[in-house]
Amino acid sequence: MNTNEVKAFNKEYKINTELEKKFKFVAPEDRIVISSVAGKPKKLGIEILKRFFTKPVVLIALAVFIIILLLSILVPANGISYYKPNDPISDNAFVKNLPPASSPIVTQALESNDPVFKFYQFVLNRSETDPVYKARMAFFLNGFQAKVNDIGIYVAKYNAYDLVVANYINGIISKNQITDAEYLKIFNEQKNFYSHVLLGTSSIGYDIWTTAWYATWRAIKIALIVVILEAIIGISIGAFLGFYAGKLIDTIIMRVIEIFLAPPTLIWILLFVSIIGANEWSLVLTLTIVGWPGFVGITRMFIITVKDEEFIIAAKAIGVGTPRRIFVHALPTIIGKIANNIVRSVPGVILWIASLAFLGFFKEKKDTNLGQMLIEASQEVGSNIWIIALPTIILLFLSLSLNFIALGVHDALDPRVMNKGKGK
Repeated sequence: MNTNEVKAFNKEYKINTELEKKFKFVAPEDRIVISSVAGKPKKLGIEILKRFFTKPVVLIALAVFIIILLLSILVPANGISYYKPNDPISDNAFVKNLPPASSPIVTQALESNDPVFKFYQFVLNRSETDPVYKARMAFFLNGFQAKVNDIGIYVAKYNAYDLVVANYINGIISKNQITDAEYLKIFNEQKNFYSHVLLGTSSIGYDIWTTAWYATWRAIKIALIVVILEAIIGISIGAFLGFYAGKLIDTIIMRVIEIFLAPPTLIWILLFVSIIGANEWSLVLTLTIVGWPGFVGITRMFIITVKDEEFIIAAKAIGVGTPRRIFVHALPTIIGKIANNIVRSVPGVILWIASLAFLGFFKEKKDTNLGQMLIEASQEVGSNIWIIALPTIILLFLSLSLNFIALGVHDALDPRVMNKGKGK
């Protein structure tokens, strides 16, 4: 304060000269700014992010989930993928059951009516009378080893990708006379096209790598839609019932929900699938119908624990309406636990989708999903382990990463955990 301000203050509050001497004002250079003692005010959003991103395990889980999500979007995307998901990579007869490109050699017992045996014999016979044809098929013939084993079975060892390329070139040569330059161009194009089959193909000829990631994206997309719908419905009803716990409306709705939850969830899912259908949007509706009661019970329980807190009572005392007390004052205090359950529900829905497809209740003719891949792979695992290993690994890492992310979300948003952190 300057001298004029001091005089005005003394005059207003009737402070005489004797009393004025007892006051000792701090000089401006000796004053301490309050913010330097208490610290700058903290923003809640920034504090939540800090708490979430300071946990190494949560960061690793988040990175894993983001990688899975990006791969599921980018790998099958048009313009990036070399092959269409769930479709044969080409119309070549030998693209079925191709091994991974890194290990293209196949050892196989062949019978006389086997297509591979017939093709080899055809190429061999024609090569004896056509030197040009023989030169152009040398890459296939030189790599094809065939012999009869000790028990009289014809066993062949060959490069599966050379077989596919040779079959294509044979078809071109049979239809047209081509020059050596045209042959080399076709040969290199075919070699390059099939070099991107990372993990091989299935019994119908689709690329395992591309199709598995496409099926992953479909599972994540359906799960996110289902969980969002479940959460909106269940949290809204649960928060309302929590404020009216013990009242008639709460008793009636909770008894109805308990009756609904009494049978196993699978029974309801199969019932609704049989009535509504088993396409993608029918599945979304079915899983939403059977899933929202879970959010009701959780939200209601947590609301009951906070509805009698002082700040809720104070809000009521100053005339705040019930909807505002529920959704503006009470709900944010339990957002950590609710968010935790929302994130945890995503892998559960993904596994439900896979399980239904595995049981044959969500099998699509012109599309695929992780569960459908697994049930089809059970008959092909002997020929290529990746057809079952890749979808299984993806499901495992999806579930683990989302569960750890859920823990991180809970710790970052839970008020009690945040208060403990502030007290350190």
